[in-house]
Amino acid sequence: MGRLLAGAGAVVLAAALSTSSGVAWARQSQGEPVILVHGWNGTPDSFAPMKAALQQAGHPAYAIDLPGEENVANANAIAALVEQVRQTHGADKVSLVGHSMGGLSARYYLKSLGGTTKTLSYVSMGTGQRGYWPACLLPAAQGGQMCPTSTFMTQLNSGDPTPGAVRYTVLASSLDETRNDTIDGVACRAELPGVPHAEEPGNAAFVDAVLTALGGGCPAA
Repeated sequence: MGRLLAGAGAVVLAAALSTSSGVAWARQSQGEPVILVHGWNGTPDSFAPMKAALQQAGHPAYAIDLPGEENVANANAIAALVEQVRQTHGADKVSLVGHSMGGLSARYYLKSLGGTTKTLSYVSMGTGQRGYWPACLLPAAQGGQMCPTSTFMTQLNSGDPTPGAVRYTVLASSLDETRNDTIDGVACRAELPGVPHAEEPGNAAFVDAVLTALGGGCPAA
């Protein structure tokens, strides 16, 4: 991943350049664009602190407004935004950060819509990677696809659940009911203590963990 400068000399240089010309430094150190995908009944606004931190770190960041609560439609919306962002920034690849059900929509994009060739990193936060039993009470198009026995979840986790040369990171809070979910092929899995599920996209610990994951590291539990 190697997109963040390392070493004491680089840190000093970065500080000097950012002090004298912050805008110019941001352009010089620009990383891949990042698309933030909210969860069930969520909004793009929940990612405001993370979006700001990503932009400060040199990543163009976009919080998508999903069309609804159906993962396939959401994945197609992600695909459309990926193409728009790649063209805007002349970027070969983007990274995806999904919260809760948004992590499933992003995985569907990777597995079924050709997203692996256009994605560097996938990071999920509080995503029930094997489903969420209370969702079985919902209609399929209103979040019911998260039911562990649904056709959607069965297909998503069949074969290779983490395809391609994408770096997969799974983050969870110790308060998440699905915190023990795991799937094959995950490069990094970390549990962060005491963060309510709905607060994860804007929580400072999760923001730091996402930045670490995008930089190629594995956040400390």
